[in-house]
Parts: sequence; structure tokens; C-alpha cells
Amino acid sequence: MPVDTKTNELVDLQLKALADPTRRKIVELLRSKGCCSCDLVSAADPGLCVCDLEAKLGLTQPTITHHVQILREAGLISTRKIGRWLYCRRNEEALDRLGAWLRKL
Repeated sequence: MPVDTKTNELVDLQLKALADPTRRKIVELLRSKGCCSCDLVSAADPGLCVCDLEAKLGLTQPTITHHVQILREAGLISTRKIGRWLYCRRNEEALDRLGAWLRKL
């Protein structure tokens, strides 16, 4: 498969993921630093745990987990299990590439 086709498929996946207002809000919230409830995350690190997203969005854990999974599959965020916490952070490189792609339109 040519690189352009792979790139276009990834961009399609990312745009579909960001088409949902809740997912756009999650990506926006993940810019926050020092707001994660997990003591094992440095206050200097951006990102939040799923429980923090629940509180900020007023949605249930299964709903947040669903949205996080879609964003992760699109490569827009990464997650890391820390004990019982699921820590989420933005993939700035992927977001920058998507922005560059959009600027070329």
C-alpha cells in the first residue's frame, strides 16, 4: 500500500475520531498539567486519568473509556496503566502532523 494511501486512511480515522464533540473535549482537557488524581504522575506532566475525565465531563467510566479507545486507535492519544489508574495523554506529534495536513488543504 503506498504511503499516501496509508496517510489518507490515518487522517480519515483521526478526523472521524475528532468529529465527536466529547472526543474533542477530551483532547483539549489532556493539555492540562498538574490535574491528574494519580500521585504517581508528575504535576509537570500533561494528561489526566480516566477518573479525572469522568469528573470533568460528567460522563460514566464506560463512556469515557469508549471515547479514549477511539482516540487511542486513531493515534491521537496514548494511555498507560498505573496501578488501578488509566493515565491518558495527547500524542502531540500526531496532532501536529494532522494540523500540517489540514493546513495543506
